Amino acid sequence: MDCCAHEGPGGGDARFDFQKVADGVHVAVAAPAYKVNCNTAIIENDDGLMVVDTHSKPSAAKVIVERLRQMSSKPVRYVVNTHFHWDHWHGNEVYPQAYPHAEIVTNDITREAMVKKGLKRIQDHVRQVPAEIKKLEADVAAARGDARTRLENDLRLARAYLDEVTGLKPALPTLAFERTMKLYRRDREIQLLHLGRAQTEGDVFVYLPKEKVVITGDAMIGWTPYMGDGYPEDWVGTLDRLAALDFTHIIMGHGDPCGREWLTVFRGYVHAMVEGVRREVAAGATLDEVKQRVPAALAGTYEKPFSKYGDYRPWRTGILANIERTYAMVS
Repeated sequence: MDCCAHEGPGGGDARFDFQKVADGVHVAVAAPAYKVNCNTAIIENDDGLMVVDTHSKPSAAKVIVERLRQMSSKPVRYVVNTHFHWDHWHGNEVYPQAYPHAEIVTNDITREAMVKKGLKRIQDHVRQVPAEIKKLEADVAAARGDARTRLENDLRLARAYLDEVTGLKPALPTLAFERTMKLYRRDREIQLLHLGRAQTEGDVFVYLPKEKVVITGDAMIGWTPYMGDGYPEDWVGTLDRLAALDFTHIIMGHGDPCGREWLTVFRGYVHAMVEGVRREVAAGATLDEVKQRVPAALAGTYEKPFSKYGDYRPWRTGILANIERTYAMVS
């Protein structure tokens, strides 16, 4: 499968750039979008395909299924969810429909989070998106020029998302493991690993030892991480356990595939942010003071590398949210 842009017949925000990472290992890199989609990793085995993560909505997953059918006559045998966040599993339902024998796999912790938190958040979206649409309608009416065009597109996508989330048929994992699950195929070994808490309590890593590829979900991404459900103080230790594996290629939850050098930068940011907050809290600083001092201290090292995608998910906004989460946990 060659590297190329691909999107569904309706266009919209389900746009992906397919890239080869290793023999039989590809990634569909999701373009930044108003309703964010995650990346999907595709692993081709002798007897079928494994897909890792399924996006924020069924329409996006259908784009991937269409492309899979072009690249291979093999069925999808396994769908792996790396964590419970909506943009990584709301497309699950598409795979058993397209491939009736496909199993959806995650670990026990993530499956429980899907049941206890994820299903509720679907209903939260159904309740909250109408207000989001009303605000966008007002913003469109007040805007002019390029800003209006952008807002009109956001409004169209928000309406389409509401239609999808309202009719969502959540497909929960059918297989769950505790710490490690290994699949041995004729041509490769696939390890599913829980290395500790990071972006969520149950992050799943997919590791291919022979190909030296690791798939991280949102435990690593190409911009400032979301920590709203995260464990900032544990995150670095989890990344250290990841670093102990022998790999050269990283497929992240969002952003382009990368090498080990980004792990160094990403880990450095999480560590520096947490330690900065700890020092300020120990000195008696208020949250507002921490939100002024820590970004100023880290900007010279981390603002540029975490701003590769321009204004999308800006570093300054992201670090303030990360500080709030960390401050609440260390205070």
